[in-house]
Amino acid sequence: MAADGVTGVLPIALYVIERHPLQASNGKPPFRWLGDPAAVEGDLDDLIGSHDPELVSVLVDERPGGPAWNRLLEGLLAGEIQVVVTHLAPLTSAQRQQLIAISADTGAQLITPGDAGRNRASD
Repeated sequence: MAADGVTGVLPIALYVIERHPLQASNGKPPFRWLGDPAAVEGDLDDLIGSHDPELVSVLVDERPGGPAWNRLLEGLLAGEIQVVVTHLAPLTSAQRQQLIAISADTGAQLITPGDAGRNRASD
């Protein structure tokens, strides 16, 4: 998987919140939608189907709405991103609505763990 670069993002963007606001005080997140980092590719295959790992940008914010969030929105609006994979639970209602609207407006596919791959194109 490619990391987010200065020149732009790749067609598939994985937006991850490092410190989920709903994380339990014991440090165990109740919404574990990706496995351990070594298994992320398998988890992505389950969510979006077969894909080229070289086309994935990983955008990570410590909390929702940070610099990676802004880069995600910029990439969507610029037409760089065709698929967004994220969990909507940590986002505010306004952020969820914004992401859904921009994705729909730009034609980008928004995949969330709740989709369980239902909305992806056939492999």
